[in-house]
Formats: sequence, C-alpha cells, structure tokens
Amino acid sequence: MGNNKENGGFALFCCFIALGVSAVIAFITYLLPLVSDSIVIGSKVMNILDLVFKIASLVGLSFGAFAFAARRGKFVKLLTTIFVLVFVVAIVLVVVGII
Repeated sequence: MGNNKENGGFALFCCFIALGVSAVIAFITYLLPLVSDSIVIGSKVMNILDLVFKIASLVGLSFGAFAFAARRGKFVKLLTTIFVLVFVVAIVLVVVGII
C-alpha cells in the first residue's frame, strides 16, 4: 500500500478532524438551538466557535489540497499555495479585527 506520504495518510487525517470539528460546531450553532428555545449561545461563544471553524477548515482543506497538489504539476502546487496564503491572510485579518 505504500507509506503515509504516498497515500496521504496525514492529509486524510487532517481532513477527517476538520470535518469532525466542523460538524460539532454546526450542531452547537445551528441544531442545538432548534432542540430547545432555552438554549442561547452568546456572541462571544459564537465568535470563538466561528474562529475555530475557520481554522479547522483551513487546516483540513490545506492538507487535503497539498496532498492533491503533490500528485500534480507545478502550476497546481503554485495555485494551492496561493489559495492557502489567501485563506491564512483572511483569517489573520479577522482575528486582528481588520475585517
């Protein structure tokens, strides 16, 4: 079957974790309030969950994309790097409060 680098084991694991974190956050923010009207999520908690969601998405998508790009040409690798950098810059600007 090959080693982890060949089959993308770490990248697949990161995608799995990102999906799990995103699912938990989606449950807390969207589905849990539907279960009971008494459940209210504060804006600070929502902001933290949103940031965690963005970071989990960045990690999962980035590793998955880099695993994909590793099997492609230089152009795809360059595009992947640019996309990840744009994502990182956007998240940093949100954290700093510029966006």
